[in-house]
Amino acid sequence: MASRTVWHFAYSSNMNRTQMRSRVGNVLEEHNAHLPNYELRFNKKIRGGTAGANIQPAPGKTVYGVLYKIEENAFRSLDRYEGVPEHYRRIEVQVTPDGGQPVPAQIYIASSIVCLTLISGKLRPPPARPDRMFQ
Repeated sequence: MASRTVWHFAYSSNMNRTQMRSRVGNVLEEHNAHLPNYELRFNKKIRGGTAGANIQPAPGKTVYGVLYKIEENAFRSLDRYEGVPEHYRRIEVQVTPDGGQPVPAQIYIASSIVCLTLISGKLRPPPARPDRMFQ
C-alpha cells in the first residue's frame, strides 16, 4: 500500500533542499511558492536568546518559500525537529505554487507562548545564514 502524500510549505532555513531531505527523507516534488496574507517574522525565541523564523497572519503581505510534496509519515521526524507542540504547531493553509493553483499545505507556526518581539529588546537578531537558506 502506497503512503499518503501531502504538501509542506517551507520558509527560512527549511527552504534548503539538503536540509529538508535530511529531515524528511524522500522529497517527491518541489516548487517555488507563496503564502498570501502572512508575513515572515523573526519573533520566535530560540537557544541563546536569539530570534528564530516564524510566520504570522498579515493581510496584504506574502511569504515566499518552497512547496515540498512529502510522504505524510515524514512529519513524525519533522515535528520532532521543529519542536511540536512546545515550540511550533502545524496548521493547514492554502499555498500557491508558481504558475499553479492554490493547494492545501502544512506549515509550522510558532506557538504564541514562545513569541516575543525584537523591539522589546528580549531577543537578538538571528545570525545571518543565507548559505543555509538557499542551497
